[in-house]
Amino acid sequence: MKRYNLGILAYVKSMRPYLFFISGMAGWLGIVFSGANVFIGRVIVVLSVVFIGWGVNQVINDLLGLKEDRINAPHRPLVSGELPIEMAIILSLFLFILGGIVTYLLNPQAIALFLLVFVLNIVYEYSKRIPLLGNIVFGFLLAPCVYYGAMCINNKRLIEALLDARILLFAIAVVLINITMAFFTYYKDFIGDKATGNRTIIVQLGPVKVRYLNFLVSILPFAIIIFIMFFSAWRNAINIYFIAFMLVTFIVLQYTAILFFRKPQGSSTYHSLKWNFRGAVLFETSFIALVNPLLAGFLYLINFILVGFLFDLHKDHLA
Repeated sequence: MKRYNLGILAYVKSMRPYLFFISGMAGWLGIVFSGANVFIGRVIVVLSVVFIGWGVNQVINDLLGLKEDRINAPHRPLVSGELPIEMAIILSLFLFILGGIVTYLLNPQAIALFLLVFVLNIVYEYSKRIPLLGNIVFGFLLAPCVYYGAMCINNKRLIEALLDARILLFAIAVVLINITMAFFTYYKDFIGDKATGNRTIIVQLGPVKVRYLNFLVSILPFAIIIFIMFFSAWRNAINIYFIAFMLVTFIVLQYTAILFFRKPQGSSTYHSLKWNFRGAVLFETSFIALVNPLLAGFLYLINFILVGFLFDLHKDHLA
């Protein structure tokens, strides 16, 4: 029993809870902008699937990437043996099936999005062998969460959700910020990716040379999304709160760019990821201020604190 309990704890560690908020906020955007009268109980169920599902995807990613993880992250539970491979597979299958059942009960058509996220996660592991493709696939990997939240909260049909211009804006925003987040994440994986044939942009150019792209990469999500908003109906929704949250988020991501510019190699690339993840979550959270500044402010503060707290609690940053 003790060994089983330790295995469960190792599985939770492998899920990397500090990343839950990235998928969670993407799902929340779909919920907030779905146009539905929100029932809190349903919100909790939808977000639970989005949170936990992303954690399961992290474990699947570890299972698929064991070869490079033996170099990049030798202390990860699956690599060290703390989490037996058989247990990881069984628990992942159980949670995957459970999530699928809950999704079907919420909205049968949302099953397509639920499955798509897992399929894209598998594609992502192999897409890193082609420069820039890994970043793009990772960006699209989280976009379905926005549509999933919208569909499951008010029984939207799939085609109806896909044609909703409001939701499209946030799906684009999620794609953009996660392309940026993946870019900084690759710094820590440079040695293992290079040794195992993954041709990320960091491997292709080298961390010292590629660091000059840090600032451009961290600015692009803001530039593109603001451009879209100013030339669409969203222009009238922009308010001082949204601008303030976006400004703080911009500073967080520029600080991230500085951290990786100063130290593009070594253990610092792991510790700097805290700001990278914070920036991605805060970027997503800022959009809620377009309709509910008070909720946005509360979530903004909570997300900033919890992402940092859970990241620091996860003391083994090589994991």
